[in-house]
Amino acid sequence: MTDVRSGRRMLVFIALVFAAPILVASLLAFSGWLPEGRGNYGELVDPPMRLEQSGTLRAGGVFAWVTPQWHWTLVVRIPNVCDRICHEHLDQIGNLRISLGRHAEKLRIVIDDDVPADGVLSTAQGVYSLVDLPSALHERLHPAHTDVTLALVDPAGYLMLRYPEKADLKRVRKDLGKLIR
Repeated sequence: MTDVRSGRRMLVFIALVFAAPILVASLLAFSGWLPEGRGNYGELVDPPMRLEQSGTLRAGGVFAWVTPQWHWTLVVRIPNVCDRICHEHLDQIGNLRISLGRHAEKLRIVIDDDVPADGVLSTAQGVYSLVDLPSALHERLHPAHTDVTLALVDPAGYLMLRYPEKADLKRVRKDLGKLIR
């Protein structure tokens, strides 16, 4: 009799060991809790905005937002007066592309102003300077008062994410790492 009772207890214990994680996960999911690192740092543009209008490059030519090579585009909006901190962030943005390693060619950087001649971006590959951004894009980007603001356009030409001034570039890099593979 004791063998049967201890066998049943062992069976119930084993069932609880396997069922407990499922029950805890279900409770957490229904309560709305999500683990950190699941979301993205950038603000999701809802609904995504399609960029139809091509841009004009300062070097001459046309910049197409939709790419058959499947490139993501990081849009950099520079304030009217770019101080030392702003220039440091621009250099870090150039390094952001380099940090993607073998996937760096899948990211284009577009600047809505002249590329500073003394920074990393002036010699980096995949950096384009536009004469003017499409007006619809200008309206959806955060304003750049004292520092650069960023936005991310997907390969199909949709504005997907936007970042505020003084964005944490480490977190922007995490977003890029999730998207560009």
